[in-house]
Amino acid sequence: MTAPRWPRPQWRDSGARAFYLWFVFGDFADDFRIDAARYRTRGAPAGVDVLRYTHASIRAWAGYPLGGTMGALFAGENAALFARAGATRDCLMLRGEIADPADLDGLRDLIGTISAFVDIGGAAVVDPQMLSLFDPAEWHARFFASDAFVARNHVAILSSEDGGAFNRRWIHTRGMRKFARPDIGIWNVPPEYAGHAGQLADRFADFQALGGIVEDGREIVVDGLPASMRVQHAGSLDDPEFNNMHLAIRWPD
Repeated sequence: MTAPRWPRPQWRDSGARAFYLWFVFGDFADDFRIDAARYRTRGAPAGVDVLRYTHASIRAWAGYPLGGTMGALFAGENAALFARAGATRDCLMLRGEIADPADLDGLRDLIGTISAFVDIGGAAVVDPQMLSLFDPAEWHARFFASDAFVARNHVAILSSEDGGAFNRRWIHTRGMRKFARPDIGIWNVPPEYAGHAGQLADRFADFQALGGIVEDGREIVVDGLPASMRVQHAGSLDDPEFNNMHLAIRWPD
């Protein structure tokens, strides 16, 4: 058996399912083929569908990725790219889920497939799980230029105001459901420790992406803090703040 190109050396079966969802907006030929060798792909793994829509036909969807709050976010971050995406004729959607994979070669296949779509007419790629909109150059540089798996490329780490604590930050991830793992939320973070909390979230994201499982109740000790923290498994797949389960961590006062 050929060794996986993107292994998960820490893998234990979580019993969860990896969920994939991307939209590629562009203008595509009626019939096209992908150079599988060039784009390092075997095609979409079983359980993941690649569907083609006319852009006009999906604008009324409740989950239309260029509409609502997410569309407003994209428009504010990159108005020109948002406009280009909105003006396209077609949309290719990659969507599906698979049992917790022992390696990430299926994800590698999907990255290669999307990279091919970008090169044959794609104008923009939406990753709703990361709340991200990529132009072709950004997509290639971040995901395809190097055939090396870097967890941080596939997971967004965000910082927001903690609505439950004055002058505190909420550090949280989005995108871990691609790995059949919970996202990470760290609450009550003093602004001066936001970078430290981001590094903690990054370490947990990397460990989980490589197949590790963070146990409920795990103690976290950070040098210089007056008390330790503990991980609590929380949330649900319907949680709008993560669209996933999450590891809840409260920074000590």
